[in-house]
Amino acid sequence: MAYTAKDYSKLIGMEGFSETLLKNHFTLYQGYVTNTNKVLDTLNQMLKDGKTGIPEFAELKRRLGWEFNGMRLHEYY
Repeated sequence: MAYTAKDYSKLIGMEGFSETLLKNHFTLYQGYVTNTNKVLDTLNQMLKDGKTGIPEFAELKRRLGWEFNGMRLHEYY
């Protein structure tokens, strides 16, 4: 399942938040969505290849938590 970045551009111009801050936030968010999808694709391929017992698989599972949480927290912010 691929995640798609939501469009929050309507928030630009909102009182109390600079345009620069929001654009930086959107850029970081897009990166988290992209990285979440990449990690998921790699994990799925490793699963198909039976490579679940190697350190790279374990590291990618940890990395998925970081990327996914970053994506969700940026959506909530």
